[in-house]
Amino acid sequence: MNMRIVYTAPRYHTNQHFPMKALIEAGHEVSFLALTRGQSEEYSALSPTILGYSHAYDLARRLIGKLTGRDFVGIPPGGGIPAGGIPPIPQFLNEMRKLRPTVIVVRDPSSTYGRLSILAAIATRAKLVLYSQEPIGGLTRNPPRTYRFLDRSKLSPGFAWMTPVSDLAAPASEKANHPSSNKTLYIPFVIDPQTAPPDKRWFDGGAVNILAIGKFQLRKNHGLFLKVLAKLSKRHRIRSTIIGECSTPDHRKALSDVERCGESLGIRDKVEIKTNLPFSEVQQEYRKHDVFVLASSDEPAAVSLLEAMSHSLPVVCSDSNGTMCYIRPGENGFVFRSDDADDLEACLDAILSDRDKLIQMGHRSYELVVSEHSPKRYVEAIERMASGKM
Repeated sequence: MNMRIVYTAPRYHTNQHFPMKALIEAGHEVSFLALTRGQSEEYSALSPTILGYSHAYDLARRLIGKLTGRDFVGIPPGGGIPAGGIPPIPQFLNEMRKLRPTVIVVRDPSSTYGRLSILAAIATRAKLVLYSQEPIGGLTRNPPRTYRFLDRSKLSPGFAWMTPVSDLAAPASEKANHPSSNKTLYIPFVIDPQTAPPDKRWFDGGAVNILAIGKFQLRKNHGLFLKVLAKLSKRHRIRSTIIGECSTPDHRKALSDVERCGESLGIRDKVEIKTNLPFSEVQQEYRKHDVFVLASSDEPAAVSLLEAMSHSLPVVCSDSNGTMCYIRPGENGFVFRSDDADDLEACLDAILSDRDKLIQMGHRSYELVVSEHSPKRYVEAIERMASGKM
C-alpha cells in the first residue's frame, strides 16, 4: 500500500537523503517540512519545503537578542536542534491539509515544533512515527514523557518510536521485558553502497590517506586529531584531509585555531583543509582516502561513519558517538576513549601498521553496509510501523 508520508524536522539533514530516496523509489509520496535550510544539504532525492519561523517567534528572538546582546535562535550551545522554533502556524496547517498525510514522522518530539507536529497527526488521524537519537535501551527502559502521554491518552490512532542508535549495553532479552519495546525500534542509518572494494584505489601517492570530517567547532576535536597525526607521521607515511563547514564567525575562529595548530606542530604540509564542500564532492573525497577518523566528542549520531564505510574505509570514532555501534572493533575499525589522544593514536597505529589488514577492514566496512544498512530495511521498518505490525 502506497502511503503519503510527511516528515517534520528543524532541517533536512543529509542523513535523510538515502531514506527519502528509498521511500520514493518504493512508490510512496514523501514530503518534508523543515524550519530552516542548512549549509550542506543534498536535494537530489527530495527538496524540502522551508517554512521558516513564525513572526511571533522571530519577534521574540530579536527582542531576546537585543536584551542579551547576542543572536538567539533557540539553538543549544555548540549547535543542535532549535528547542523553541515554530513555523508560521497558518502555513504549517495549510501544508498539512494540502498533503493529507497518512503517516507523519516527527524529528525530536520534545521540541515545540515536534509537539505541534504531533497535534497535527492527532488532528488528521495520521499514523505517528516519532524519531529521536537516544539509545534504544534508554528509550525502552525509560520512555520519554511524550511517549507516556501518547500511550496513556490513546489520542493517536497509532504511534511508534524509532532511533538510529543501538544500546550495546542492553541485551535484547532485557529490552523485551519493557512494555515500551513493542513500539520502539532501532533503525540504523541507511545508505546505498558507494565504492566496492574491487573498485577502490588504495594509498594514493604511496601514503595512507586519512580523512576527517566535521564542522569547525571545539567539540569536533580537530586539534586533538592534528596532535595525533604529528606523532604518527614520525612512524608512518601519511597524509590527511580535514573537511568542515565554515559558515559562522565561531566556525571561522575555530578554523583559524586549527590552521595555527597545524603550523605549530609542523605538519601543515601533510594536512589539507577544505571547507563547505557540496555532498557530491565529499563523496569524491571518501573515494580518494584510505581511513576515516571522527575525533569529535558528544556526537549524538554521526552519519559520516556510515558514508565512509560505504566507500570501503576503515573507521575510527570516540565512545561518546551514538553511531559507534556501527563499528565492529578490530574488524572494520576502532572506538577510542573520548578526548583521549593516546588512545586515538593507539587505534590509528594499529590500522596504519599493517596495510593488508587495513584493506581487509575496508572490505568489512563495505560488507556491513550491504548486510545491515540497506535502504530497503528502512522502507520495511516505516511500512511496519505505519501498519502497526511491530
